[in-house]
Amino acid sequence: MSFRRMPRREILLGPRFLAKLENDKLVSAVEVQMVPVAMTIAPLGVIIFPVRARVLSSLMRWLYKHFYNRFAFTYDAVSAIVSRREWREWTRAAIPFIAGARVLEVAFGTGNLLLDLSAAGYAPVGIDLSPFMIEITQKKFRARELSLRLIRARAQQLPFPGEHFDSIVMTFPPGFVTDPRAMNEMRRVLAEHGRLIWVDAPLLYPRSAWTRLLNWAYSINGGSAYLPPDAAAVQPSRVAAPPGVASLLPRTGWHWRVERIERAAGLVHVMIGTKSNS
Repeated sequence: MSFRRMPRREILLGPRFLAKLENDKLVSAVEVQMVPVAMTIAPLGVIIFPVRARVLSSLMRWLYKHFYNRFAFTYDAVSAIVSRREWREWTRAAIPFIAGARVLEVAFGTGNLLLDLSAAGYAPVGIDLSPFMIEITQKKFRARELSLRLIRARAQQLPFPGEHFDSIVMTFPPGFVTDPRAMNEMRRVLAEHGRLIWVDAPLLYPRSAWTRLLNWAYSINGGSAYLPPDAAAVQPSRVAAPPGVASLLPRTGWHWRVERIERAAGLVHVMIGTKSNS
């Protein structure tokens, strides 16, 4: 198959183009090379090509589906690139806010925070829906001779009894945070006065065209779009939940506070929800 023989609209509309490759059994030959790159530059499509927002959204959903599954092995490298190597430190921002010894990480990805929690003296439990992420994490554990409990499960159906954990951690969680069932489940398995620690809403300091582009990419994917325009000028004592996150924080049954953690290349927000009866 030659690209020249394909209608131009199929080349511009990413999902249809990729579907055609898949139908022609060519996708396996190009995906490994293209998907990791596409994860970092896909938002440029809205500038380079006349692609509508819903088409871009469909492309991003396709990319994320494969990013968290078949191409999970690229996750660590891509996350380091798009965060100017701050991603690991951003996720570690959750650790100082953990209360109690019983810790659950929801959507643990490639397991780096589980490793950091173990190094900090915890014995965390992790759940993730992707079997590819679980396999990668298990390999990391075996290499370090660690034995931590990993479970394949959905955030909306946590396989634990009520009040089973003192703290729940989630960092840059995917779409389940918009589902009230997930928040209800996390509250159910938290002990009274237990904590939900949510790391999200990063912002790279716009010191170059590249960092400005990355911030714009975050806004496409629900990242720095959470931040107010003057976020860099907000004093720590005045930090509030970024608007996009604030709209997802349940008010009943929780008390929330927000911390802003600054690093050399950027900042990230930590939302700490304490379970309550009010």
